[in-house]
Amino acid sequence: MPEMEIPETPSLALRAKALLNDVRDLVSDHLELAALEARRARSGVARMVGAAVVISVLWVTAWLALVAGAVVWAASAGVPWAGALAIAALVNVIAGVAIALWIRTQAGELLFPATLRQLRRDVPATSGEIA
Repeated sequence: MPEMEIPETPSLALRAKALLNDVRDLVSDHLELAALEARRARSGVARMVGAAVVISVLWVTAWLALVAGAVVWAASAGVPWAGALAIAALVNVIAGVAIALWIRTQAGELLFPATLRQLRRDVPATSGEIA
């Protein structure tokens, strides 16, 4: 009967080396996938920002058309042109100030108050914040 050769089992050092190589390859593959997805996401964000700019231009154009229509309507109703333009400018300034004040009240939300409170553990929550 011929003797069958029993293959030698690799040593623990060889197994550990193979495991480290496999882990390195796995991490490398995951990092490559993350880099590819980040590149794709960056491209998508660029397209969305471009679309947002186009939308903003269209909205500004529509707003100017509405204001111009209101000025023409007021002038045709007997309001002097200078007065109609002044009223339109005043309405725009008031709306701008109101929006700026609203933005100012929202600025505190950008500071991650709940996270900071959890890290500091000594700042009490204010009304309207997440506890």
